[in-house]
Amino acid sequence: MEDRGKRGTGYAEKILTAALLALLSAILASAYGCRKKIALFHDELPEVEPDPDTHVYIRAAEETETNIVYAPLEDRSGYRYGPSIIYYADGSCDAWFSTSGYGGEWDWITVRHSDNGVDFGRERVALVPNPDSMDKYSCCDPGVVYFGGYYYLGYTSTIVSTNGGVNNNVFVARSRNAQGPYEKWNGSGWGGDPQPIIYYDEYDLQYGAGEPSFVVRGNTLYVYYTWICPDGSFTRVATSDTEEDWPARLTERGTCYQRTNGQDSSDVVYLEDAGKFVAFSTQYRFSENSGIAIFESEDGISFRQTGFVRENLYQYCHNMGFSHRPDGHVQLKDRVFAGYAFSDGASGNWGKWATAFQPVSLELYKYSDPDSPIPGRDAKSLLCTDYFSTPEQLSGMIGIATTNRIIDDKAGEGAGYHMSFVWLDSALNAHLIEDVSNIKFSGYDKSICTFKKQALMFTDNTGETTVTVTYKGYTTTFKVYARAEYSEIRRQVSKTVKVFEPVKEVYDVEIGGHQIQIRGYTRFSDNTWGEAYNGSEGVEPRKFPVTYEVADESVAKVSDRGIITAVAPGTTTVKVTIAGGMNFTVTVNVKDPEAPGS
Repeated sequence: MEDRGKRGTGYAEKILTAALLALLSAILASAYGCRKKIALFHDELPEVEPDPDTHVYIRAAEETETNIVYAPLEDRSGYRYGPSIIYYADGSCDAWFSTSGYGGEWDWITVRHSDNGVDFGRERVALVPNPDSMDKYSCCDPGVVYFGGYYYLGYTSTIVSTNGGVNNNVFVARSRNAQGPYEKWNGSGWGGDPQPIIYYDEYDLQYGAGEPSFVVRGNTLYVYYTWICPDGSFTRVATSDTEEDWPARLTERGTCYQRTNGQDSSDVVYLEDAGKFVAFSTQYRFSENSGIAIFESEDGISFRQTGFVRENLYQYCHNMGFSHRPDGHVQLKDRVFAGYAFSDGASGNWGKWATAFQPVSLELYKYSDPDSPIPGRDAKSLLCTDYFSTPEQLSGMIGIATTNRIIDDKAGEGAGYHMSFVWLDSALNAHLIEDVSNIKFSGYDKSICTFKKQALMFTDNTGETTVTVTYKGYTTTFKVYARAEYSEIRRQVSKTVKVFEPVKEVYDVEIGGHQIQIRGYTRFSDNTWGEAYNGSEGVEPRKFPVTYEVADESVAKVSDRGIITAVAPGTTTVKVTIAGGMNFTVTVNVKDPEAPGS
């Protein structure tokens, strides 16, 4: 296979020139603050009746046209994977990425803007986890759509800190501006701590739900996401209307397709010229045979694979995004590109991934034989071995942070906490902020705490509040808890259960269906919290084991781990008890998918 990776000094000069142009553009435009109102499209095509025999193919441009928008340092991990890319009628573009987090948080989401769709300005942190919340470990896998005057940014997160990031859920935040600030869906409205819009309720040691992608068609919002459970790896879809509180009415519509052959998450668009939904996914990810798989759907629900592209793409690619209009649509005439992370495949370069934005052209062709070979399967992809950046190419500030995002103490105690903050460059290197006079605190409850220069002072009142920190236009937050007693502070050793409530009150399961799990929301006397269920076999028993008592085991049974097994059609209840005696009861409805009328 030909090695196209030996670029030499010409490539280094190209990256440095692009970086300088991007920096100049960011300075002149003040990055985002001086941007004009976004240029929406007003040329939507008339409705097209989709033809099952007409299919979509993409041709990737030559390597010389590929824009490497991010390159890691050679001596440390770094990435900007899973881009979500929106372009506008004036040729400008916004792109969101997963990047490394800071202070123990796994991933954050950043955003970059381009006035011409080629030269991208300085990066900016767009979304980070809320401390002590349902997304406290990570915000990653961005999927962005714009409608009704808001950018809606979907993302993946979990409250499970062990086992490599399992039991994930899908969340969403919104903003009037691409760069933020974003407010998260809290279960009933916008702002504050987040709640999932897609909740994973199956076996807990699997990846779960995540990696969202959005399309708006008419007044319907389609939300696509991955679902990885013991029964396989799937792309699923849910739909809602486009009112501001649309997450409250999100309805599951089922499985789009089962992912095979090392297929990644999908980025879905609606191709107006063909009247079809088209999903793009990297296939044979992280391998020399990697490429882009193409899936099609006439109804936005059921998809089938119709194509595969390797030619002119870099090997070892993964976690792609496909550029689209603000509503998730594309037209054949649009200038579109695929964005994906890649490496040279060397074992020592795991987590050192560059990101390519590669121009592609969309084409329509006809064939009616579903057993025909998938186009593009035998083409060759390219190996790139010289993609690293140098310290001189690092950008300036992309965000600010504090290493202590939770302050928990007894009200009225202590001489005050001295707060220190850092600014972060594009490699997530931390630099101490020394000009503290430019740090401002806002949004907090002054009856709970106050600030004297950089010192946080507790009042005599109990409660909790979130503090917003601003420095040169960048923000971060931290939480303050003022407790009545030392026993309520989370660093205590001994604790008891204070709250034990159902995560879901009704479970609908099918005979022979997926492994649905019953969990309980638990808050302890030291104000720590989580979802309670028993650990796997061979793991030391938890201090707070859970038991399950089924009223009618002829309908369903529940394992010690909380997994429901459907036995016969009907309804039963399950009493769930945690150590100490607190309990709740949930309803289990069992359905036979083979029964007439199902």
